[in-house]
Amino acid sequence: MKAGGKVSGGGGSRGRAAAERSALLAAGLAAACTEVCEGQMLDMEMAGGARSPSEAEYLEMVSKKTAALFDAACAMGAVCAGAPRRDVARLASFGRNLGIAFQITDDLIGAVGDPAVTKKPVGNDLREGKKSLPILMAIGSAAGSDRKLIEGCLGNRRATRAELAAAVGAIRGMGIDGDVRDRAAMYANRARRSFAGRRGPAAAELSSLLDFVVERSR
Repeated sequence: MKAGGKVSGGGGSRGRAAAERSALLAAGLAAACTEVCEGQMLDMEMAGGARSPSEAEYLEMVSKKTAALFDAACAMGAVCAGAPRRDVARLASFGRNLGIAFQITDDLIGAVGDPAVTKKPVGNDLREGKKSLPILMAIGSAAGSDRKLIEGCLGNRRATRAELAAAVGAIRGMGIDGDVRDRAAMYANRARRSFAGRRGPAAAELSSLLDFVVERSR
């Protein structure tokens, strides 16, 4: 979320400062809503397309579909607190990277999560044809019968429960979990740099949140 200037009210009346703050909030929310719609369209196009998107394309989609809202939420909180533009930008960056890390982990859970924990059918994302990072990495790494099995289930509403379970088992056997969580951790560390040098309970809570987002299983 881009702030056009300081919103602490210095140099102007309270009414003017409140109006400027409201304008920033409205503009930030509108921009986030636009990005979310664009991201959802990208997600649908990827799921329905014949080719596999690149990791860069996946990250663009995730940044818009999910991380834009995290970005806006964090930045808008800073705006409401009357923070200077620099701090608004830092919190926006924190939210953006937190959102990307969250979605990467969420996609991992959707692809190979334990149904007893996630409460979702096994291989649900495979059946729906989602071209998420773990699925893209699995297709790129798989060979022979494993690759054929995964691609045969991807977007196939007729895939049986046994076929989906076998495909998910193949993905788990490739060690995708560790690779995907490493990627999520990279974005979590970028988010952590947004409040580097800060101390106290708030910084500790934010750091703990980032760890949870990367390590969660549901």
